[in-house]
Formats: sequence, structure tokens, C-alpha cells
Amino acid sequence: MSRNPLDYQLNSSLNKSNSSFITDPILFTAVLAILTFGLVCLYSASGQDISMVTKQGIYISLGIILMLIISSIKERYYRPFLINLFWIGLLLLIWVLFFPAQGYNTDRWIDLGPFGFQPSELVRLTLPLAVAYHLTRKDRQPDLLDWLVVLFFIALSSFLVFKQPDLGTSIIVFISGFLPVFLSGFPLSIIFAGLISLIALSPLIWMSLSEYMKGRIFTFIDPNADPLGAGWNIAQSKTAIGSGGIFGKGYLNGTQSQLDFLPESHSDFIFSVIAEEFGLVGISFLFFLYGIILYRIFVISFNANTQFSRVCSASLGFIFLIYLVVNVCMVSGIFPVVGVPLPLISQGGTSIIVHLMAFGFVLSLKRVETW
Repeated sequence: MSRNPLDYQLNSSLNKSNSSFITDPILFTAVLAILTFGLVCLYSASGQDISMVTKQGIYISLGIILMLIISSIKERYYRPFLINLFWIGLLLLIWVLFFPAQGYNTDRWIDLGPFGFQPSELVRLTLPLAVAYHLTRKDRQPDLLDWLVVLFFIALSSFLVFKQPDLGTSIIVFISGFLPVFLSGFPLSIIFAGLISLIALSPLIWMSLSEYMKGRIFTFIDPNADPLGAGWNIAQSKTAIGSGGIFGKGYLNGTQSQLDFLPESHSDFIFSVIAEEFGLVGISFLFFLYGIILYRIFVISFNANTQFSRVCSASLGFIFLIYLVVNVCMVSGIFPVVGVPLPLISQGGTSIIVHLMAFGFVLSLKRVETW
């Protein structure tokens, strides 16, 4: 049977595009734009600390290199190793509980000399990848044992992060692990039963929270109860956001950040700095770039031709969206302060590198070929 020359040329062009080093130029460009904008904002939010910006630039460079390396590997080559990557992350979570780095407020860090490393950030990437692989490795719907195995390790990972203590990240780790479970067809009736059980157990959960976690919840309920103490952060953050107006006060002209009224302005509350200095126009531009990234990720997921690539890319996209929503709602006073950074913007090496690695996996999934 003769082959249509037009089909041959079309397939050849598609294969050439799939073999390019950057599989999605739009996604890659949007990521680079946010990273560049983030460095500009970090310079202002850190009080013009060039050393912090330089260090962040080093993390970004390392993350981009890892993203490009991962994106160049076809999914069928790394998929068998995803379980092993999760085991490494889980062991690091156990290690940090017994041998935490000195000089940090919580048992979340491993000291690697010139910088610290948060195992929980690695786990929130490796956990959904491993769960997606485990649930899609067979050509059939997961059975009861498959569900029980992944739910156990999701709960274990969340519990280990919760004991650091880090309530916000433990919730995100749980959600990141449960997303591929949900997307793989987990029965909705069991989800509703779990939510009802969670509500019924809320008194016991409240009793297990540490005093600082309870304090953050009380501050969220009534931030004006202690405006000069526990409620100071959120009060200054809302003041900064509201004072920015439409066009902002101008770069390096924010009063709340430049005069040190806003704590952690370079990390968790950097969105408030952006809103104050660039106003509604600036945050609209930022949301536009975030929207491009999320749109491209979900397009890749929608067009994927394997169950693993669909579940994996969609899960990573939703995790990125959750980070964005939680941080913006947190600094706006809608959510309690849980210490979740603004993705790709906030100062922090581990978070930046892990987000860029996640984009690398998404880009690699676009390479999946039809067998």
C-alpha cells in the first residue's frame, strides 16, 4: 500500500517538533518572564539586597538546567524510577525529624553547607508522580489494594510534614498526593464519606494542633484582636495591597516594605510588595503570566495520549494553581497565614527548583508518543 507523501511530510514535521529541546516555547517563555519579574521584585522586597538576588539567581539557573534536562528525557525512561524518587524524599522527611539543621526555627531543613534544603518540597513533587505511576501502571482500573497503598503513603507523608511542624505544607502535600488519586477515578462516595469523617473528627484534630498553629487560626478569625502582635503581618499586608491602587506607588517606593513594616516581604508576603509598588496593573500582568502557564499545562494534559501523562500533568498543574491561590488568599486575609510562598517569585531555593523541575516533567510528557 502506497503512503501519501503529504502524510509523510506532516508526520516528519511533527517528529522534528517533538525532538526539539524546548517542547513548548510559550510555556517556557512565560516561566522565564515570571522568573525575571520575580528577581526585579525581590530586589525591592529585600531592601535592595543584591546578595539575596544573586543567590536567588543561582537557584533559578540550577532549576532551569534541571528543567531542561528532565524535559529532554522521554517519559518511558524515567517512569520506572519515580517510586525510588519518592522513597528518597520519604527517607529525607524521616531524617529531618531526627537530625534537623541547626539555626532554623522548625525541623524542616537539611543543612547542605551554603544553603538549606526542605525535603517537604521534594516530596510534594515526587509523591504525585509516584502515585500517578502506581495507579496507571496497569491497563485497568485500580483495585482496592492500589487505593489503600497510595492513601497510606499520602497520609504518612502528610503526617511527617505535620510533625515538623508545618501545617500549611502538610495540607499541600496531602492535596498533591490525592489529586492523582481523584483524577484516576477514585469513587466520589468515598471522598464525601471522608469529608464527613474529617468534620466529625475536627475536635480531635484541633486538640492535636500546636499552640502556634492554633494562634494562627485565632488570628485569621479576628486579626484585630492583637494588631501589634499576631495580627501584625496580615494587617500590614492588607494595608500594602490596598495602598497600591491601580498603578501603584512606583518601583522601590513602597512604604510598607521599604520601611520594614511588612515582615517576610521577600518571601511569603512578596505579593503585597508587588501590589503596593505596581498596583492593580502589576498584579494583573502577573496573573496573566500565571494564566498562560496554567493554560499550557492543562492543554498538554488534555492532549496527552496516555493515562499517566494526563493524570501527571494535570496534577502538577493543579498543585501549581493551589500554591498560587493559597498564597494570594493568605496575604489578603482570606486564608490563615500558613507560610506558603508565591510560586516562582518568593525567595527560596528549594521551592524555585522544585517548581522548575515540575515544569520539566510537564514538558517531557508532551513528548509521549503513540505506540
